[in-house]
Amino acid sequence: MYQEERIQQMQQLLEQRKRLSKKEIMEAFQISADTARRDILEFLKTGMAVRTHGGIMLSEDSSRVLTFGERIGIHKPEKERMAARVLEEIAENSTLFLDVSTTLLLAAQKLTKMCTVYTHSLDNAFALGMNPKIKVHLLGGEFNHEDRFFFSVRSLEEMDSIKFDICFIGAASLEKEGIFFKEQNNALIKQKVVKQSRQVVLVAENQKFSKEAQYKGANYQDIDCFITDKVLTSKQQAYFEDQTEIIFEEETI
Repeated sequence: MYQEERIQQMQQLLEQRKRLSKKEIMEAFQISADTARRDILEFLKTGMAVRTHGGIMLSEDSSRVLTFGERIGIHKPEKERMAARVLEEIAENSTLFLDVSTTLLLAAQKLTKMCTVYTHSLDNAFALGMNPKIKVHLLGGEFNHEDRFFFSVRSLEEMDSIKFDICFIGAASLEKEGIFFKEQNNALIKQKVVKQSRQVVLVAENQKFSKEAQYKGANYQDIDCFITDKVLTSKQQAYFEDQTEIIFEEETI
């Protein structure tokens, strides 16, 4: 089992038990004390836990939404599987929107189909710009250094004249009231993109149900397809409309 996979399972155990000792981690994953120590140090980087004598405990700040830089590399195997499914949803010669998202960045890096892509993500634009088959439109404005996207009122107005065949949006948090984001400007972009798209695909890991953010960018009834990394609970499933296609990209053994 890769470290990224153990980190994800440690998160699940910690959410259940609130506290884990190093011995419990060793027994749960059949790993050595040194490996458990390295896993603990890596898990602490997520901000979901604090160190205790002999282990870790759930942080009071575990609902904090991580920055783009903090999210890169976390749950990477799951993100790669989700990104691969995103690529399957993209048709040749389509016009699409790709959100600022570490999972969607992986998709952008591997996209080879001839298409037109709009994005407000600097990293997406750079990755897509490596392929001459792809027409890239980077929506401009002021750059948000922490979460690496551009915003301007002019870019919102520009999208009034565009109809996307499909858009792929991420999420900072998935809450009962809708799909939320950390920054108001980022949420405004999602509101516009959803309105201008024939098909809306939400791409987010299950752990986003445990996060909290401030600004709503979309409602669940807006979502035509949800690509995630594990089976939803009945409570989570109830957020979505019956017609929403839910795709679980779980690891196959």
